[in-house]
Amino acid sequence: METISSEETVSYPKHKGVIKMYKEKLQFNQYYHMYNRGNNKEALFKEDRNYYYFLDLYKKYIYPIADLYAYCLLPTHYHFLLRIKALDELEGIYQDESQIWRQVRTFLGTYTKAINKTYNRSGHLFEGRYSRKIVLKDEYFFHLITYIHQNPQTHGIVSDFRIWPYSSYHAYKRKDVRSAVAKSVFSDHDLYNTILAIQEMYMTNISDFDFG
Repeated sequence: METISSEETVSYPKHKGVIKMYKEKLQFNQYYHMYNRGNNKEALFKEDRNYYYFLDLYKKYIYPIADLYAYCLLPTHYHFLLRIKALDELEGIYQDESQIWRQVRTFLGTYTKAINKTYNRSGHLFEGRYSRKIVLKDEYFFHLITYIHQNPQTHGIVSDFRIWPYSSYHAYKRKDVRSAVAKSVFSDHDLYNTILAIQEMYMTNISDFDFG
């Protein structure tokens, strides 16, 4: 993994490791925490097959353009920590950032259409556009992975986040190269071992770290 830039061009109010984005386009070779929830807090995932379908769509639309470092899908919201690939990694298929944004829009739009059809609903499924924060600091990057994995426990969905099946925590424990997590994570031993060590360090008190 390339070193995450520590340049503090803009500071986020609660943590200097991120910049919150609203209308800016996604940028090549940039790390993001991307997340969203259901419109009016509606469930995004109503049954098990919805989680698997969402991940299948991720692999189809986003996996080719981004390296995924962590994810967690919860009934009403989702989290991704990823890096949009550099332009030269995309083999000339994508020429500008607007094409990247369209891939994300297609991913979420396709899922919305499927849920609307399956459950006889209409309208927006997600609460506006997806939210994203640029991740600037190594410290924030590593702690964010643990924060994402612990989200089901944080929200009281389960008593132990390790039993929640819809997160990348299990891919890390099994070194599952078939998962949506970037294969480069498992081949980079220093990166992989650092992630595991920080997860163990914050197994019970990740809430002490300020994620804004």
